[in-house]
Amino acid sequence: MNSAVHTWGPNQIGRDFVVGDIHGHFYVLERLLEHLGFDTRADRLFSVGDLIDRGRDSHRAAEFIDKPWFHAIRGNHEQMMCDASLPYTRAHDAQELWRINGGDWFERVGAGDQSWLLDAVLSLPLAIEVDLLEGGYAAIVHANVYGDDWRSMQEALDETYDENIHHAALWSRERAHSVQDRLKGDRQVDRIEVAGPSVVFFGHTPMAVPLACDNTRWIDTGVFMPRGHLTVAELAVDGHVWSLSVRRDKPYSGWRVLASASDDGVARLPTSRRSRWALWRR
Repeated sequence: MNSAVHTWGPNQIGRDFVVGDIHGHFYVLERLLEHLGFDTRADRLFSVGDLIDRGRDSHRAAEFIDKPWFHAIRGNHEQMMCDASLPYTRAHDAQELWRINGGDWFERVGAGDQSWLLDAVLSLPLAIEVDLLEGGYAAIVHANVYGDDWRSMQEALDETYDENIHHAALWSRERAHSVQDRLKGDRQVDRIEVAGPSVVFFGHTPMAVPLACDNTRWIDTGVFMPRGHLTVAELAVDGHVWSLSVRRDKPYSGWRVLASASDDGVARLPTSRRSRWALWRR
């Protein structure tokens, strides 16, 4: 797959999960997958990107990218690696930007492993679509969707280079800030729902807990932060979610569900599996 958006059919033999920003905490991911009974022969794990930086296992990113059950997209930290390392983008400013954002570990990796890591990161798409067994599809992008329509952004990513669209996918926090405003009780915020997918998973902007708002799910819970966690969710509209910190043996479970702009109170949950959605109360 060489396109900017990779597509996957439904998983007919196992379960699908999606993990938030790992940031070099692959040892936490392994503990969480063990808790979930993850089956590498049948299950798949998708990633919202930011596999590297700020954690002791950043050098293991290529190891995971090469696993047949692991499917990641590029986050802004992978983009910083590319900008700082490739001959046609390498500049002091790009190298310094990556270094101050956690990229100094790369200097301690051997030349062969550096090449392996860079090749692996360059293979990552900017977005992923996964068909769901129940119909419809899930979308995965690191930071934001440009505009409110997924298909328009997907076609633009595949057909041309548009700086605004690429910036949205990798760097923008506009929609995330609208979600945070909604969390504070402001119903008069910009549109959060994304037209097209049944559900969209985002990373990039650390949230205190996993958040569900309209058809968006926010699963970067800041594993590298003092009170942060690594979050893994079922790849489904009404799927369950688990979050594990560096210091805990057992994960927390449940979403914080935000009311949509037109609802009074907590947003209505999908009725087919409502009992599996818990609300964080913090």
